[in-house]
Parts: sequence; C-alpha cells; structure tokens
Amino acid sequence: MLALITIFAAFLLPLFPLSWVFNRLLDSLPMAAARALAVLALPQLGLLLLQHGVAPWMLAASQRRALVALALFSALFYAFRALSTRDLFIWTRLNLSSGLAVLWVAWAMGTAIPVLQILALTWSVPAALLTLLSAALAARLGGAYLGLVGNLVEPLPRLTASIVATALALLATPIFPSFFVLFGTAMQLPLSWILPLLLLLLLWGWSCGRLFQDLLFGTYRGEVVEDLSVGSSLTIVVVLLGLLVLGLYGSGGVL
Repeated sequence: MLALITIFAAFLLPLFPLSWVFNRLLDSLPMAAARALAVLALPQLGLLLLQHGVAPWMLAASQRRALVALALFSALFYAFRALSTRDLFIWTRLNLSSGLAVLWVAWAMGTAIPVLQILALTWSVPAALLTLLSAALAARLGGAYLGLVGNLVEPLPRLTASIVATALALLATPIFPSFFVLFGTAMQLPLSWILPLLLLLLLWGWSCGRLFQDLLFGTYRGEVVEDLSVGSSLTIVVVLLGLLVLGLYGSGGVL
C-alpha cells in the first residue's frame, strides 16, 4: 500500500514516465488561472501523498541510487525537451517538470516533506507567474509562440521584462532560491552524481538563452498592442523580490 501511494505521488510530483499525467493535466485546463493554480497545487498534493508513502529510510541503498538516477534522468529529459519549443506555456511546463524532478533526489537523500513543500514553491511560483504571462502574451499577439513577430522589448517592455525576470527565477539563476535548492541537492550527493546536475544547469541556461533570443532580438513585425499594466508588473516585482529574499537569506537554513 505504501508503495502504491508513492507511485501515485509520482503522477503529481513529476517523475518519468508517470510525469505525463502532470503534464497532461496542465495542458487540459482551458483557463490560465486554473493552470496557474494547478502549477501551485499539484506538486503540494504529490508531496502530501509522498508523506504517507514509502519513507526514504525504508529503501535499500540500491533502490535509493536507482531513484536518484531516475529523478536526474527525468530532470534532464524535460530540460532537453524544453529546448525544442517556442510556446511559452509549454516551455514553462516542461522546465517546471524538470525542476520538480530534482525534489525526488532531495527526498531520497532524506529531506523532510515540510521542507520539500517549501522547496517546491521555488519552481512552482515562477512557473505560475509565467503561465499567467503566457496567457497575457497570447491575448495580445494571438498566441504565446515566440519568434514569429521579432523582439518584444519595444512594443511590450513591461511584459517582456516580466517574462525575462520570471524565467531567470524558474531556471536556477544564482540568488534565486531554485539555484540554492540545486546546490544543496548537489552537496548531498556523491561526486559521481555531480555531472548530471551540471549538465542540467547547462541545459537550463541554454533554454533561457533560446527564450531570450526570441524575446529580445530582431525587429518587431506585429501590430501596436497594449503593454502589461503597471499594477500587474509591480505585483510580479514584489513576488520576485520575495523569492530573492528567500534565496539570499534562506539559503543558509531551509535552502
């Protein structure tokens, strides 16, 4: 029964191949607000299930190594897939799945569930913001597919800046808490496991670079559109500043 609960947790806290359920659920929701709420809630529900499933100390050393290997493969798999998409929501969903898979490594190393619930927010909060921003972009351009109309800095400076800053928060940029989660996870692993984490960081950086290339370069070829409101921009700034504080001051404790 405990093993079955743990398997169900892998549907909601992405772990390949069961992670297709998480991604399918997000894709099936029609409204951006519902998607953003699901981005925040599903990993937390997965962790609640995990709390009542198999405990890490119940796993044999070989099982723990296999779980770590599968979690790292999941993270690398989704990070690699994100390189091939220009749809902002799909990009967000895939990179979120990649980041959340790292939590399985932390769990296997004995990190407590209440701590993991906080760590999950370091990826879920930026992903929820990007989900809403992708909807805002789609409402203005007819879709959130980047690269079709050139750079968006001139017509949509606030929206573009919000997307750039939130993407950096999602993909483990130093000073944001997701970086310290990845760093803390690396500190718990033997040196032989560090290479996959470095490769993961490289893929995330590459993914950000491709996103910024479509957002920031080229000549805008679309119509005149209304930018993100000042109020919405300030709300995003406040949330990201909160994440910065968590990253800078929480890294010595929870993170």
